[in-house]
Amino acid sequence: MYKCFLQSPELLRTAWPRLREGLNDDDPSVVNATVSVICELARKNPKNYLPLAPQLFGLLTGTGNNWMTIKIIKLVCGEA
Repeated sequence: MYKCFLQSPELLRTAWPRLREGLNDDDPSVVNATVSVICELARKNPKNYLPLAPQLFGLLTGTGNNWMTIKIIKLVCGEA
């Protein structure tokens, strides 16, 4: 998805609600993939993803997935 968003930024506007939903999905692989896409997108313009802070904090404090924890910490610290 990330490469699609780079080639056609207007796709991100239409996919934004689904991207947010991906953070709350029951399937951990969907959540992991969503976090990865958000981290990559935030490298370009981190301010756009500030509204996701509450959801990302919830994932950070509620997950046992070390990989995702590291990704979120790097995102928050500006090293995504």
